[in-house]
Amino acid sequence: MRFLLHIALSLFFVLSLIGCNEEEVIQNLKAEGNILQGQVDSLKREIGKMESMVRNVRVIRDTVRAGEGPFHLFTRLKAQVSHGEEDLGRVYAAMQDSVEFKLRVGEIFYVSVDSSNRVQRFRYAPNPITVHLVSKTDTGFAYQLIEKPVVKKQSFYEGTLEENSTLNGILFKVGIPGRMVGIVSGVLQCKVAFPLARPGDRFRVLLEDSYYQDSIWVGGKVIYAEFDGRNVGHHEAFRYEDEDPKSSYNAHYTEAGDALVFDGLRYPLEHLRITSSFGSRIHPITGQRKVHYGVDYGAPTGTVVHAVAEGNVTVSGYDDLSGNKIAIKHRDNSVSWYMHLQSRGVAVGAKVSPGQAIGRVGSTGRSTGPHLHFGFKDANGAWINPLSKTMIATPKLEGARLARLKKQVSEIRKQIELTQAAPAVRANDTTDVMVHMRVVND
Repeated sequence: MRFLLHIALSLFFVLSLIGCNEEEVIQNLKAEGNILQGQVDSLKREIGKMESMVRNVRVIRDTVRAGEGPFHLFTRLKAQVSHGEEDLGRVYAAMQDSVEFKLRVGEIFYVSVDSSNRVQRFRYAPNPITVHLVSKTDTGFAYQLIEKPVVKKQSFYEGTLEENSTLNGILFKVGIPGRMVGIVSGVLQCKVAFPLARPGDRFRVLLEDSYYQDSIWVGGKVIYAEFDGRNVGHHEAFRYEDEDPKSSYNAHYTEAGDALVFDGLRYPLEHLRITSSFGSRIHPITGQRKVHYGVDYGAPTGTVVHAVAEGNVTVSGYDDLSGNKIAIKHRDNSVSWYMHLQSRGVAVGAKVSPGQAIGRVGSTGRSTGPHLHFGFKDANGAWINPLSKTMIATPKLEGARLARLKKQVSEIRKQIELTQAAPAVRANDTTDVMVHMRVVND
């Protein structure tokens, strides 16, 4: 009997403990539930904010037109948003050191704005794999480069000139993109007198192409070009890549470092009508005989004026004689001048590319009518006849850059051997050009 009583008391004690623990477990579960509910409520509030932001976001888009540069796009976009001068000015500042604008007609710029019409995000994608993104942050605007993965392929073409053929014609016929054909012929023309080339003369070209999703061509570069002719001799061109990808030294050279980039000046206007040449003349306003340090091109007010070569803007201002004027310093330290403009489209410090729109024809300053006064100063600051000006865009490599070129030449020759080891196939059925192809692993 005593034994059974002891068992009963022990069982009661155990059940009491279990009851106490259950209460504690329940309280703990309730506490955890409250925490989870708080997190869910917080998440719902954030989702609500995001949904509200999405509902209030508006996207503005603008498209590059013929002859335009970044200035024209940003000017139009600034007019469509609140505080455009401030916000888009900060957007441009955030990306200007990282983005080289080489605009093509039809490219699209996107700007997203909030319910107050203030800029939240800027997007520019020059090709399918590259996106330049600037987003608003608590402290300003931050730039981000998004690059999608690509497959790189090298192609080594070798062939000979045929009767009544040209190098350009053959390269086009085998399907090489026009821009790359232009580079091949451009660098070789610096050394090869093609009118003297003959059937049977040999050429070899190494290209590197980038493909998105293995089939969409997004860009390419000419790594090597060679021409060997009975009358014109043997010539090679090697692509040099500087440490700075935006360096003006990035171009093609001989193995000895001689530049192979002939860059004839672009025209400042689409249609040229010279109304006053360089040299001595009777000034149309003062009636005095003076030297005219430039060439005057007659054109309607508002006609787009283009930069004749790549360079940096050193002057963008106004004076009573020249009116609105722009000066651009080029790689060889010469300076081109554009005067009497109706308007100026670039500011001091801006980098401009060949053919970029920089202003519009006008009749400001001392002028008898709408025209462009186009002048040129050489590296010593002396005025020269613009019509006699030519320019080699990239100088001869020396010192550390020449040593870097030598290493790259050695690497290019290895790439040629590796690509040439791949099976050769005819480029197409209409030529005897052979091509070797391989995928390049970075």
